[in-house]
Amino acid sequence: MKMLLKIGILFTAIALIVSCGTAKKPPTEKMANAELAISRAQDNNAKEFAAIELRQAEDNLEQAKQAVQDEEYDKAARLAEQAFMDASLAETKAESEKASKAADDMRESVETLQQEVERN
Repeated sequence: MKMLLKIGILFTAIALIVSCGTAKKPPTEKMANAELAISRAQDNNAKEFAAIELRQAEDNLEQAKQAVQDEEYDKAARLAEQAFMDASLAETKAESEKASKAADDMRESVETLQQEVERN
């Protein structure tokens, strides 16, 4: 009986040490990824073509930073992931809009050339 009690106390002590030693840490990598995604979106003219999505990403990143200050690391991680997804969407939407605009410009150029050929 004494042996079982000692083993139980030993396992309890180990569990306490392990749980204290694995304190949550800020989601620095997720936040860095979100910042990078926002920067890429900005570089791809997301302010012009995907302003709402970019703003959501920036807001979520700011909220994630606040959550880190409040030591709410799970919340910070979720917000950083959301910021990353919003920024990626903004970048993709901006690229799509730019491609669409380029296609429209090309179509317009072709029509102008056709009109010039028809005149001659």
